[in-house]
Amino acid sequence: MNWNKRYAQGDTPWEKGSAAPPLQEIVARAGKEVWGEGAVLVPGCGFGHDARWLADRGMDTVGLDISSLALQSARERTEGENPGFECGDFFNAREGAYSTIFEHTCFCAIDPSERKNYVTAAAQWLPVGGHLVAVFFLEPGREGGPPFGVSKLELDELFREEFELLDEWLPAASYPGREGREWVRILRKR
Repeated sequence: MNWNKRYAQGDTPWEKGSAAPPLQEIVARAGKEVWGEGAVLVPGCGFGHDARWLADRGMDTVGLDISSLALQSARERTEGENPGFECGDFFNAREGAYSTIFEHTCFCAIDPSERKNYVTAAAQWLPVGGHLVAVFFLEPGREGGPPFGVSKLELDELFREEFELLDEWLPAASYPGREGREWVRILRKR
């Protein structure tokens, strides 16, 4: 996928102009112990809405994206240095660099054949005890993508070895059209 081309053409149906609706509920329910004292990584951050929302709540946050055009726009929309934005590939993880990852659109954007590599990279970014806080896109049986849907059973199988499931739920709030198709999971690295 040529993400810069998609941004240049304005072909960004995932861009909703605001932070993910489940974020407020997740932060309230997950509590301080999940968000930790270290920095939060937001992979596939796009225009940076989720990263800015977390930074506005006092979290040291870094948005990561492979698209330099998306990041240029994210920086233009951001005042100050938090969140920071980095151009890079999530699969090139820096060992234990973040205490928490907030996942919203990266996992569903990658080809399903790369999902095991995603789990490995997520585990590498985090220290033991670090948290992956995720909103996964559920739409089993749908062909094509992105977004590529996932089932709860597949999530269990993919993350079981590297992560412990702490909590999961259907979020009360979602973008219009995604109601009932998103699933929140709080995972802790083993």
